[in-house]
Amino acid sequence: MANIEPEIKAQNSTSRFRTFSALRNRDFRYLWVSSAFVSAGLQVQQIAMGWLVYEMTGEPIWVGAVLGIRALPILLVGPLAGVAIDRLDRKKLFLFAQLGMVIMAFLFGLDVYSGAVTALHALIFSFLLGLDASLNNPVRQAMIVNTVPPEDLTNAIALNNSANALTQCFAPLLSGFMIVLLGVAGTFFVQSAAYLAVFLIILPIRTPYREGTAESTTIRRNFTEGIAHIRSDSTLMLLIVLIFIPSLFIHSMQYQLSVFAVSVFSGDAVTLGYLGVALGVGSLVATVVVASLGNFRSRGLLNMASIILVTIMLLLFGLSSRLDISLVILGFLGFFNTCFRLANNALVHSRVPDVLRGRVTSIYVMDHGFQPVGSLVLGFLAGSQVLGPQNAVALAGIAAIAVTVFIGLRFRGLWRLN
Repeated sequence: MANIEPEIKAQNSTSRFRTFSALRNRDFRYLWVSSAFVSAGLQVQQIAMGWLVYEMTGEPIWVGAVLGIRALPILLVGPLAGVAIDRLDRKKLFLFAQLGMVIMAFLFGLDVYSGAVTALHALIFSFLLGLDASLNNPVRQAMIVNTVPPEDLTNAIALNNSANALTQCFAPLLSGFMIVLLGVAGTFFVQSAAYLAVFLIILPIRTPYREGTAESTTIRRNFTEGIAHIRSDSTLMLLIVLIFIPSLFIHSMQYQLSVFAVSVFSGDAVTLGYLGVALGVGSLVATVVVASLGNFRSRGLLNMASIILVTIMLLLFGLSSRLDISLVILGFLGFFNTCFRLANNALVHSRVPDVLRGRVTSIYVMDHGFQPVGSLVLGFLAGSQVLGPQNAVALAGIAAIAVTVFIGLRFRGLWRLN
């Protein structure tokens, strides 16, 4: 794995700025709008769930457990979902997963409204939502590639993320106000409505750039084909390893924002919303920058520089005690984290044939399955009297910096990927 050969294939349109080029594709436009609704629903859900659990328990470790456990099913069923995505109709799978989100959000809203909700109920709901996401996330990734021509791939990945970044600029703050005005139950009913809108939006989507389905042999053989492809490409394997770092450290910190809002900044649900908005603004700016670059050549440089810088921002956030400074740091954290994910995602998809895309993507998104580990550990450390929330995040930042710098120095070919 030490000898990584840089990608030498020439890229088209490297000197042109084509910020919205992927949106000229009808099917991708539908997908983009659906991504915006899904993103808004999930962000409102994360804020509301974190607030609900912290209000019920007062324990950071419970917040980390409930928000983190939704990623656990990705480790259990994610690989099987990848086989299904390559063998079956991706649009039908997408519709099925989306309908599940509609039903679950509505039922949990009823549970909260009735007053019967407990932390255990929240834990079960998050697990079921993660079960649904183990299919929803990789099939959405695969459909991005299937709705645009190859020359629009990087731009499409960036624009799809812009839906997430755009909604993150207002959804966390909106969620804070919704909690105050409608109560936590009301936010889950709004989420259910947003997911229903997604179901309707994706009905007319087609996948004109899909290049065939996987051979219908045994599930085990189909899955091992994806593993074999990753093992045969050492660069691809390293790119996948890198994506696990933000899930273990960065996203674990995001799950503790409700704790920071109350315990560190002495705020309320609106303060929590401001923290989320800061991340969203940084992410949106990064998305516009990367989308404008199109199929730029220095994606390896952006990939490695961004992941090192985001870990530095994590350390600085842990060291900050002022809300205004922390908001600025979170903005930069959102910027560099998004730059890394967009560059890394584009590099991965450019090295995967479409017939294997579902299986490789299901392994690629398994990084979400490690979020419970980071969330539980960080929640435990944040709740301890020895460290507390700030020192726990600072310690996570130091560990993340050490890992990313080591990989950057050990595998220098990653910096030269195009």
